[in-house]
Amino acid sequence: MRTLAFLRKTFLENIREWKILVLTVTFAPFFVYLMYAYFSASAPAYRLLVINHDTAVPAEGRTALDGAGGLLAAWRAAAHMDGRAAFQVTTVSDEAEAIRQLRNRDADLLLVIPAGFSQRLADYRDRKAAAPARLTTHADEGNARALMAMAFSDVVAFGYVALVAQAPLPLELDIRRVGSGRVLTDFDLYVPALFVLALIMVMFTACASLIKEVDKGTMTRLMLSRLSVAELLTAVSVNQVLIGIATLALTFLAALSVGYRTDGSLVAVLVVGAVTTLGVVALSVIVAAFLRTIFELLTVGCFPFFILMFFSESMMPLPKVAVAHLAGHTLYVNDVLPTSLAVRAFGKILNHGAGLDGVAFELGIALLLTAIYYVAGAWLFARRHYRVR
Repeated sequence: MRTLAFLRKTFLENIREWKILVLTVTFAPFFVYLMYAYFSASAPAYRLLVINHDTAVPAEGRTALDGAGGLLAAWRAAAHMDGRAAFQVTTVSDEAEAIRQLRNRDADLLLVIPAGFSQRLADYRDRKAAAPARLTTHADEGNARALMAMAFSDVVAFGYVALVAQAPLPLELDIRRVGSGRVLTDFDLYVPALFVLALIMVMFTACASLIKEVDKGTMTRLMLSRLSVAELLTAVSVNQVLIGIATLALTFLAALSVGYRTDGSLVAVLVVGAVTTLGVVALSVIVAAFLRTIFELLTVGCFPFFILMFFSESMMPLPKVAVAHLAGHTLYVNDVLPTSLAVRAFGKILNHGAGLDGVAFELGIALLLTAIYYVAGAWLFARRHYRVR
């Protein structure tokens, strides 16, 4: 009964302090739209500038060969697996101006198609010449996009020339699918991390539920009511799991609204979400043990939040430093945080269609870590805030 009474109390206080609650539940959905806009704008087609000195050549008994025109069409038709155009092709005539654009990163590559390109292709096709056609590429080696653009454009050019010259390729590629078959964009791969970011935000409401009792001096009343630390943390944890699930649902709806789709199990998402929220609450108890006021939470408490956010890979990938291999799985340094395991679990469920059995290892390790952090947090909180002075 004491647990239920304190649960009701903390629930009503979270609603009363609606500003923190609104920040918690809307932070991750806002980032969904922000990251969607970022990925949509940060991965445009590679910008190719093309200087064409070639002219089409007639062929006896055949259609005139326009090698340069066909190559330009091949580049323009090239697309990523999700259907987006791979290149933005612009024909230019001033080589000096084109090189200036390369240096200023206004373009990624300059390709020069020389005079006689079509004739060389025709001769090579008809076995009248052994020398291949030549294509000149200008690239800024300091531009990573230029290197990717060059590799992609060269593949398209080789494929087009081999087709026109009727030249057999010296290598056959046998590509076998090992994934789900669904094309995943950069944004799709980032959504699991945004789910975990939504749950990390629960740290503020969880810490606030504990610290405000210390800040307002009502902790003594709770001790006089014989509410144990275990009962207090149980009530706070249940309340925060409800907030975490609500935040997760809003984040999921935000992702769906911008076109995200998944074949993953909703039940598995909810279970991983609940376990992750408990892990965040357990860490929040440890943080709350060292704070005394809401002001400290909003200043000093931001550091643990950023540690969770960055080292859980909720913002950017980290180097994989393996520390152990267990049951066919690899544990990394940052897996001491339950939220790091949650990113991988959500990725398996949302993007690869795994069920609870597919994330059993991550769930098991996360539950073990959560239990350890709860015990440590309860001891620290009781020692610093929940005893008669």
